[in-house]
Parts: sequence; C-alpha cells; structure tokens
Amino acid sequence: MTQPIAKPLPLTTSQHAMWLLHTISGRGELFNVAECMVFKGKVAATTLQHAFNHVWQSSDTLSCRFPHDADYTPALQPTHTPPVIEVIQLEHDIEHIAEYAQQFMAPKFCQSFDLSSQPLMQLQLLRGESQDYLMILAHHLLLDGYGFGLFSQALSRSYNALMKNKTLPNLRFSDQQTLLEAQQQTAYLATVDSARETLNQWLDDIGEVHSFSDSKADVTTVNKRTSQKFTRTQWQTIQSAASLINSSSSEILLAAIAAALIAKTQHYHVTLGLIMMNRQSMAELSAPCVQSNVLPLPLNLTKSMTLQDTTTLVNLQIKALKQLQSYRVESLKRDRQKQGKSLTVFGPTINLLPFTSNPKYAGIETHSHILSAGTTDDIMLQIHLLGDTPANIDFDVNEARYQPSQVNAIQAQVFDAAIHWANQPTLTLSELVQCLIKEPEYVV
Repeated sequence: MTQPIAKPLPLTTSQHAMWLLHTISGRGELFNVAECMVFKGKVAATTLQHAFNHVWQSSDTLSCRFPHDADYTPALQPTHTPPVIEVIQLEHDIEHIAEYAQQFMAPKFCQSFDLSSQPLMQLQLLRGESQDYLMILAHHLLLDGYGFGLFSQALSRSYNALMKNKTLPNLRFSDQQTLLEAQQQTAYLATVDSARETLNQWLDDIGEVHSFSDSKADVTTVNKRTSQKFTRTQWQTIQSAASLINSSSSEILLAAIAAALIAKTQHYHVTLGLIMMNRQSMAELSAPCVQSNVLPLPLNLTKSMTLQDTTTLVNLQIKALKQLQSYRVESLKRDRQKQGKSLTVFGPTINLLPFTSNPKYAGIETHSHILSAGTTDDIMLQIHLLGDTPANIDFDVNEARYQPSQVNAIQAQVFDAAIHWANQPTLTLSELVQCLIKEPEYVV
C-alpha cells in the first residue's frame, strides 16, 4: 500500500554531487549501477518480492525520488511504493553468467532514470532450470559499492525470516535526517575543512598529473569493460612476495599499476585515483545511499625503490588519504579551477573490492557479479580481491579515449609488472620499468 509522502529533505553533500553530475551532464544513464546476483538454486519469487518490499520501506534513502524546484534545488522525497520484481522464465540455466548479464543489461544501461518521478531501482528475476538470477539496476544516488552490500544483506535477512515464518527484522538503516545531522556536526565540518587544505597542498606539490592516455575526450557512452584474472600460480607468487616483504597483495597490485604507468609516461611521480568508502560515523555505515568518493593518491616514487619500498609508500599514503576521504572530489576540482590549475587531479582510478561473504537465501548460496560501478571519463581498474582465490581485474574505459588495442596493452603491462616484481622483489623500479618497456606487446 502506498504510504503518505513525507516532507522533502535536503540532500547530503555526496547525494548533491551525484545529482548535479546527472543533471548537468544530461546523460543520466552514465550514473546507473548494476549487479547480477546468482542463486545456486531456486528461490521463492513471491517471498523475494515481500522481502524486497520490507527492505525498500525500511530506508527513506532507498524508497525515494529527487524532485527539484524552479531554482533547481533538489530534495529527497520518500515514497514507499516499491518496484515490482519482473519475473522472466528462461529455457535453461545460463552458462557464461558474467557475459550474459552484461548483454542482458546493456539496453537498460542506456536508459536514464527520471530522478523526480520514478523509483530509482529496477529488479528482474531470471528463472533458469536449476538456478535463478536477480538483475539489479539502480541509480548511483541510491547505492554505491558498500551500499550494495548493505542492501543484499538486508534482503537475505528478510527473505530468511519470511521462509522461517519469523517476524521481519528491524533493519536499522540510518535515515536521511540522521545522515544530515551527523554531517553538520562541528567535528565533521572541521575534518572536511582540514582535508580540503591538505588535498590542495598535495596537488600544488605534484605538478602535472598523467594517465595512460593523453586524450581529453568526454565520456559519451557507458564504459567498455575487459577483464583478466591471475592464474593460481601467479597469485600464489604474489601472495608469497607480499608475505616476504610484509605487505599485502593489493599493495603489490597498486605498485604494479604505478610501474606500468611510469613505463608509459616516464614520469616517476604517479598520482592514482583511489575510490574511498567515505564512511566513518555509524550513521554513514548504516546508510545504503551514495557516500563513496574518489581522491588523489600521490606516490612520489624514485628509480631506486624496490617492491618493498614502493608498497611501504603505498601503505603510508593510503593511511594518510583515509583521513581526508570526506572532502568531495567535485569540490576539489572546483578548488583547482579557481586556482588556475588543471581539473585533472589524478590519473587511473583504482577500486579495491575486498572479499566479502555472499549471503544465503534459505540455505541457497549466492554469488554477485558487479556489472557497472558507475562511469569514468578515463580508465578505472576494479580489483576483485577474493581471498586465496586469484584476483580478477576489470578494466573499465572511456571508449572515446582508449582503443581496444591500448586497453589490451595496458592490461598486459599491469599483469606483467605484478608477476615480474613478485618474482624478483629486489629489482629497482627503474630496472622493472626497463623490463616492461622491452615487452613487445606494449605498443600504444
């Protein structure tokens, strides 16, 4: 049943930044996010709908739209009527799930949500012969990567309660008003102001920022994705190297990306863009809505650094960046424009996706495929860290800036750098770069 519409509320800084990107660009479809949840069995469709209704109605940051007034001031307006999960019957199970899901969702990626008048999430349950697949499309305003995790956990808890004839759980999502109040606290605002000063100082010290492409073409279509996975032997080598130098596998991968970028640009001061969770208070940790941020991770590397030296610097810089994650990248870019600096504040964007448990639905195991985590106007490497299972890296690119041959070369270069350095961790960075430059496949 439709509930009375509550009083509209202001947007958080993160929501307002996403709303502006959608509105100013005129290309709202670029801000869709999507996931395919694979059930290792058959679910009860009606129960799944009831569970989803409960999750939807438990959060005003999910069950909302974003109307604006004549002055284009947006507001969050709760509306408790949940979308209906469309059920589609398949003739058989899907063999290559990731590829099929991308193709199935491609037409939806090209459609823009109307922020002011429609629910900002669509779900389709594809029913195979022995297992089901839930396709979830949402606007980035509703969900980010962390938010997807909150959403899927809440959905499974609600489904499991219904299947056991138990009371639906109190999901305890933070509401919009609580988020707004938390982000207006004096301590929070002081943290944001301090982060602004530090980040701008970092960028003043960097000079020019480089990426794998010199093109500045704007994004015009949904990003193109290619993926590659380490072999088990390669991943074991990387894990062994990480243990040897008291580092982590993710830090070795970041070091390898930096080395590949140096091989391309010959500039040893590398600035990566690191996607940050940007959730520190309990209010932020309990809200599924967009809160994530991406900020520059400057690495002032030198030719004599070994793998251990480089990963140590990566670790220290990430720790420093975590203290600054509340300052929005959109605000940082505006700061740079006012100072007459370039709007480019980082090169390749890196998204570290840590291993998380996949919730069960009445004993049925699930596995999720991230189909789209939003857009990038350059290149974004999404690193899926799967515990002892070899990591997979998605290379999402702006097709206006990168040809397929360039992406293939970058992909090969990053993997070669990681494997080569893990095998010989005492190599200096300049020695590694020379090895990479000699690789015949690195032609851009």
